[in-house]
Amino acid sequence: MPPLQYTLRHNAKTFDWELSDSCGTAASSRHATHSSAFARLAVDPRLEMRGATVRVFGADGGFECERTVAMRSFPRAVEAERELKLPA
Repeated sequence: MPPLQYTLRHNAKTFDWELSDSCGTAASSRHATHSSAFARLAVDPRLEMRGATVRVFGADGGFECERTVAMRSFPRAVEAERELKLPA
């Protein structure tokens, strides 16, 4: 199976980072930082089997980078969520 595709963009009005599924199958989520967006993404159970790629766009709207969340990082991501105590 191919990896899931996501986009992370900065919202200039709210100063949040919005993580959205590129396929449009999941609702977008808002985060205060890049790292909190990736921590939330990493606990998605679908990533255990598929992994994901995230296209990151900076505050100016320009393409910044593409990051990969590997399948094998899933158990570490669960630990990161426990440490951050993210709401479900």
